[in-house]
Amino acid sequence: MKTFFTVANQFFLMKQILFIFLLLPLFVFSQTKPKTATQPKPKTGTTKPATAKKPAAATKNSPPKKPGAAVVKLVDSAYVLYRASKDEDCEKVIKKILVLDPRNKDAYMIRASIAMFRDNMPEMWSNLDKLYKFYPSEPEVYSNFAMTHLNYYFLSDSIKKVLCRKTIRLASRNAEGYSAMANLAATGGYYHEAMAYFDISFKKTWKDTLARVLQNFQYARCLYETGDTVGAVKRLDMLIPRVGAPDKYTCMLLRAKYKLDMGNTDVQNDIDTLNKYAPNQADIMILNAKFLNRTNRRDSACKMAKMVRMLQGGEVFDVSEFCDDIKRKVDINRYKTLTYSIGEDELIVQIDRYSASEIKFAWTRTSISDPAKRDRGQVTITKSALDSAYFQSNFFENESDVTLDKTITLWLSKAQFNDLADDSTTRISPTNAALGNYRLIGHEQADVFDENNREMLLDCMVLTDGKNKICYLNDRENPLIVKMQLEAFTMFLTKIE
Repeated sequence: MKTFFTVANQFFLMKQILFIFLLLPLFVFSQTKPKTATQPKPKTGTTKPATAKKPAAATKNSPPKKPGAAVVKLVDSAYVLYRASKDEDCEKVIKKILVLDPRNKDAYMIRASIAMFRDNMPEMWSNLDKLYKFYPSEPEVYSNFAMTHLNYYFLSDSIKKVLCRKTIRLASRNAEGYSAMANLAATGGYYHEAMAYFDISFKKTWKDTLARVLQNFQYARCLYETGDTVGAVKRLDMLIPRVGAPDKYTCMLLRAKYKLDMGNTDVQNDIDTLNKYAPNQADIMILNAKFLNRTNRRDSACKMAKMVRMLQGGEVFDVSEFCDDIKRKVDINRYKTLTYSIGEDELIVQIDRYSASEIKFAWTRTSISDPAKRDRGQVTITKSALDSAYFQSNFFENESDVTLDKTITLWLSKAQFNDLADDSTTRISPTNAALGNYRLIGHEQADVFDENNREMLLDCMVLTDGKNKICYLNDRENPLIVKMQLEAFTMFLTKIE
């Protein structure tokens, strides 16, 4: 019977930091979010909605009438069905909406989004074109659609650009199209291009003056990303007195962060305000930790950083900047037994020999749900593999005695470690995966128990190819792999003894 060191398990995607889009002058449809988003509850009543009279024909440029109660209820229902991916039922409700309100914006925007998710671009464009025909004074319908779906891969960046450019072509004197192009460029990391579009938008006509003011928030982030932290702080200094909550607090958080990055600790007032506004928010607690660390209160900074790790979603927060009590090495001659979690299974590795010329260990894999089911074997890694291997092997047969001379398991080879020391990149081929380029992106800590069942933080270096993640000890003598979060499986070290 063959066994896999790891089994298919839920792959945890790396969290990435995205731009916070505070200022987008979105359409009524801006409430439409991914279908997995929390669904707003439709308004309820004690009686069925009254039958609405067929509205009189509207002229092309007449302003839309305020929707009646029946239309509002149907629109709420359509959004609920849309978010639940019940597209056919949603279309039935949309038809009812259009009978009562033939120019209803929500109906056409939902239809456009359904078409987008189905990759039916002609249908998407058709619905957007109908809206522009009904409301020719609102050419931003195209750019707003792109911004509403800014972070959705269903709508490609090239189509988003086409949508924004169509708004610009239809209304070159208005700011909305240029603003949307700026935000699209910023999201893609093209910060200089984004600032160029922002500069144009500031000189154009804005329908919403507050949106113009709030553009400075995104402009500040672009300045920071291009290295002009001083300019970013100045931009926030100008913006903060002109906006209210919650935008003001977001700007204050960034201002404090940027100042601390420059070594400027004049942030006490901002931090005090933020602590009152959202005392248990992770971003603000991180800011407190940075401030305490910068003002030589390292013990308090470490406690605050560890508190962040206890929050939901904060498990991967890097505390190495703040704490000195993190374990960075494992004495493999002292700790002879390593226990890994692999989905519902447990892998126990018993080190028999560990040296620069050879690693030899026995392994046992036990199913948590069926302890009687137990696979075992022996593995020997030769000096050749320890020195030069780029391939990871985690697949062995039960009762096998395997010698690896071209591949390696559980550790990085010296060749990979040396590559990382040179330019922070190396090549790795995990089991059943092609050889790929991995780059070093920073630190992460793992919660591991020792022989006395005491929990400790073990510091790891994090490698990724953009999809997979491998965490290892930054120890040339023992570059042990602590975590592997791959598309095929996940395993992590839970105990050393």
